[in-house]
Amino acid sequence: MPPKNIHVLGIDPGSTTGWYCLTVPRDCIFSDGPSKIVEHDWGEFTGPLARQSIEIARLTREIQSLDFRVGPAMIVEAWDQDPRFKSTDPETLSPVRIGAQLELLQEQKQLNDATLTFQSRTLAFSTATDERLHKWRLWVAGSDHVRAALRHGITALRRARENEEFASSLWPYLEFY
Repeated sequence: MPPKNIHVLGIDPGSTTGWYCLTVPRDCIFSDGPSKIVEHDWGEFTGPLARQSIEIARLTREIQSLDFRVGPAMIVEAWDQDPRFKSTDPETLSPVRIGAQLELLQEQKQLNDATLTFQSRTLAFSTATDERLHKWRLWVAGSDHVRAALRHGITALRRARENEEFASSLWPYLEFY
C-alpha cells in the first residue's frame, strides 16, 4: 500500500545548511488531487561539513520513517559557477563539498530510499520569489538558508506536478504500487 503523503526535502548547503521539509498528498502529484501542503518543518545545521551531511542523512531517514521504499525527494541547491565570481575563500565551495558527501552517503545507502536531485539556484529563486512566498503564506522570517531550502522544495513540487517523468524520478518506487 503506497503512503498517502510524500515528502520533499529542500536543502541549501553551506557553512550553515538550511533545510525545509514539505509533505503533500501523493495524489496531488501523481493524480489530479488539489495542490496542498499538509505539513511542513524546517531548520538549520551548522558545524563541520561532514557532520552536517551525516545529520542530513539522519533527517532523511526520520522523514521516511516507516514508508517502505518511499523516501523523501531531496532537492539540493546546485552550485552554479558564475565566471564573474572572483573569490578565493574556500568557504564558498562548502555547498559543493556537502553535495559530494551526500552523493557518497547515498551510494553507501545512508539515505535509505531518498532520492538526491541537484537543482539550479537560479531556477528556484526565479520560481519561488519573495513575493510568491508571501502570497502563498510560506514566508519564513529570519534565515535566508531556510528560505532558500523552501524555494528548492516548492520549485521541485511544481516541476513534479507539471512533469510526470520528473515526478517519477523523485519517487521512483511509487510506480511499483
